[in-house]
Amino acid sequence: MSIRIVIADDHPVFRSGLRALLEKESDFEVVGESGTGLETIRLACEKSFDVLLLDINMPGMTGPAIAEDVLKKCKHVAIVILTMYDDEYYLQELFKIGVRGFVLKKSTGTDLIQAIRVAYRGEQYIDPSLTSYLISPYVGDLKKKKDSRKNLLTQREQEICSFLAYGYTNKEISDKLFISERTVETHRSHIFSKLDLKSRAELVRFAIDNNLMKLP
Repeated sequence: MSIRIVIADDHPVFRSGLRALLEKESDFEVVGESGTGLETIRLACEKSFDVLLLDINMPGMTGPAIAEDVLKKCKHVAIVILTMYDDEYYLQELFKIGVRGFVLKKSTGTDLIQAIRVAYRGEQYIDPSLTSYLISPYVGDLKKKKDSRKNLLTQREQEICSFLAYGYTNKEISDKLFISERTVETHRSHIFSKLDLKSRAELVRFAIDNNLMKLP
């Protein structure tokens, strides 16, 4: 029985190369491709498949948002995230959502094939170069004490903090919340100042620790 796979990535050349690699495996069958978040969700409703290879950066929606939506519609689907970035904070959040695999795009084809097989069996797979994150105090610690600094943020700032943590740009946030880009930038500045943050990685860590990785 074939493992039916959908490839979701916004680069057609990358998808083509990935399809060629996967179809060399006798038990793999690529049954669909998508280049946007909405198209990926539509495929989840229309196609019958087992594994979704999902780029974490997709036009229109973030990878975590797509993963969450797909799993609501197709609980049986095993999602393997493909990314260029070794971000331990996204790693934690994606596994909390229900993603089963996390593979870096710079990894070998053998690693990806193994990830697909492992995820298909219902197990979790983490790229070998990310194994050090397994002992990180931020991975798998779902009972971490909340950071009291959350109370320093207004409701609107918490909303914007969530969008920023997911990687939305100022323009995308302004479109989502129907406010100006300048207003978004002002809120962003206030967030970093109030929380004494120095980088986006620190913001993502704060958002995860305070349950702000849920988009409004």
